[in-house]
Amino acid sequence: MRVPRVLSKHLWAWPLLGALIFGLVGLWVRARVEETTRAELLARLETVLHANINALRLWFTEREYDAKSLASDLRIQTAIIELEAAAKETNAAALALADSAAGRNLRLELQPLLEAQDYLEYVVVSPEKRILAATDPRMVGLKTPRPYDLFLNKALDGQLAASRPFARQANPGQQAEGPTMFVAAPVKSTNGVIIAALCLRMKPEKEFSSIFSVASMGQTGESFAFDRSGLMLTATRFDPELKTLGLIPPGRENTAILNLKLLDPEEELRPAQPPAKTRNQLNLNRMAASATMGNKDYDVKGYRNYRGIKVVGAWAWLYDYGMGVATEESVDEAFQTLYVLRRAFLVLSALLVASGGALFGFTVMVERLQASAQKSALAARRLGQYALVQEIGRGANGMVYRARHSLLRRPVAIKLLSPDLTNETNAARFENEVQMTSQLTHPNTVAIYDYGRTPEGLFYFAMEYLGGIDLDQLVRQFGAQPEGRVIHILRQVCGSLSEAHRIGLIHRDIKPANICLTRRGGVCDLVKVLDFGLVKAVHLGAAGGMKSNAVVGTPHFMSPEAVEKPETVDSRGDLYSLGAVGYWLLTGRTLFERDAVDDLLVCQVKELPPPPAQRLGRPLTPDLADLLMRCLAKQPEQRPGSAEALDQALAGCVSAGTWTPLNAEQWWQANAASVEAMPAAVMAEKTLVIAPRP
Repeated sequence: MRVPRVLSKHLWAWPLLGALIFGLVGLWVRARVEETTRAELLARLETVLHANINALRLWFTEREYDAKSLASDLRIQTAIIELEAAAKETNAAALALADSAAGRNLRLELQPLLEAQDYLEYVVVSPEKRILAATDPRMVGLKTPRPYDLFLNKALDGQLAASRPFARQANPGQQAEGPTMFVAAPVKSTNGVIIAALCLRMKPEKEFSSIFSVASMGQTGESFAFDRSGLMLTATRFDPELKTLGLIPPGRENTAILNLKLLDPEEELRPAQPPAKTRNQLNLNRMAASATMGNKDYDVKGYRNYRGIKVVGAWAWLYDYGMGVATEESVDEAFQTLYVLRRAFLVLSALLVASGGALFGFTVMVERLQASAQKSALAARRLGQYALVQEIGRGANGMVYRARHSLLRRPVAIKLLSPDLTNETNAARFENEVQMTSQLTHPNTVAIYDYGRTPEGLFYFAMEYLGGIDLDQLVRQFGAQPEGRVIHILRQVCGSLSEAHRIGLIHRDIKPANICLTRRGGVCDLVKVLDFGLVKAVHLGAAGGMKSNAVVGTPHFMSPEAVEKPETVDSRGDLYSLGAVGYWLLTGRTLFERDAVDDLLVCQVKELPPPPAQRLGRPLTPDLADLLMRCLAKQPEQRPGSAEALDQALAGCVSAGTWTPLNAEQWWQANAASVEAMPAAVMAEKTLVIAPRP
């Protein structure tokens, strides 16, 4: 499995990629954990809320049963009947009723029972809402306060009734007391008529508030009750803090009951720090506003409580008792596990990013040192055992030097991959050129001597040094060539291609700049085919990382199928390119004279070039011109079947053999001074490499 280039070349990318993957996984895990945490939190909130509601109902039921039991006691019932009759018949004064025998008997019966069951006092109220008897004799004869009407009406209608906490009305001459609450039961006469209501008074700070302290959540959790206006009906665990915040009056006896309204302060309240808004500018918080509308709901995302702390909560409105019940817990405590997980992911991600940054800096430093070492090696003019004499050419991907082997003293051409272009793709293509060319032994194919990589990371290969001129420069300097010489050159190229095609190699970039004309061993006009960097191995598929369906080649010399269907290119594609080279040699012109690459490619696919004689402007022997046009056929099957077939057809042309060794030697003697030493594989025309088609 091949690793992406950026990851193999830049090690710093691994921790960055790891950080990205870890972050994405972390986000997904956090979302799942948060979802699970909220679901579990909601379940806990609802469990605590239901436990408080059930405990509250049970407590009220027990108190109502106490009142019913006392109201049904025959002795107590008899005393109340007598009191009610005395109040009607004699129209007695309040003092007379309190001191009457019935009043004293009632007090004697009730007082021990009240003390045993932890009630503060009793009050007997007539259907006219007038007090017939009470623990405090001064209350006898008084009209009951309006806040008592809600539960008194229920009791006088024959039902058991419990009141919510409310402020107790002080009697004349008495000091105002704290909050109070009652439980009441109807008292019936012997014929079943309701004649009064027996009310038992309790202090809400005791058992009523303690109900909500039994079931709560964590260190910051609390449960409480409140009325329709959002006024707190129970004491809280935070009463001391509320006094320092100024939310309830100071004093040891004061609690949150009837003193604290569940408002949203819109900020977290702090001691000795005045709030931004006064209390009368605030609204009920989210929970209180929802509950007082009669809703049963929850919020596990967070809202501000009466202290401005972000909390989660669940709440319900109890219509039968006229109050709401809620349970809350601070967001920080509720999501403590989630916050720890978030911090852990952030720390690990930061460490990965930091390690990536460190590796990035290290990689940059190493790359700069390597580049410096490569430049120093070039400046020193040495590559392993080779001494670089002179740069003789520069191409798209590298440079070519005339060099000398230190021990053999043999001149060589060193092709060097440019340090700035050294990457996985270029190195693979460079190596592919060496491997493919080294398999070829034909005398018309450039010979490879050596391949290596220096300690500084420079890729190079050594090949035979060719003194001479490539066909591109030949035509540019000396114009169109004689037919006999064209045939002589093309037949040698056919020999090189025949060997390559026989072992399944397709050159894919035959062009004038890749064909060198040289003198070797006294033989003049010896052809050498260069640059197998784009070779396609038919039996191996793509070579050197080059996709078989990539559009590659030089636009002026590319076959139509190399443009349209590069995956179908075979040996006949090289013959098309060789025909274009022959056209260039014979006429001194390319097939199509277009500047834009796209226009050239369209012409290669759809247009026929003018006949060579027309382009040259003078007659040519028909057989050579016709053979070149056959090579340039748009359909591969219309071209010569192989390089050997093309070689035989060239040998049969009328002009074949008219260019003799003597002609070649005379030409070289006449032009030796003007022929430049051309390096192997230095391209005068850019090679096109386009990404594979989908």
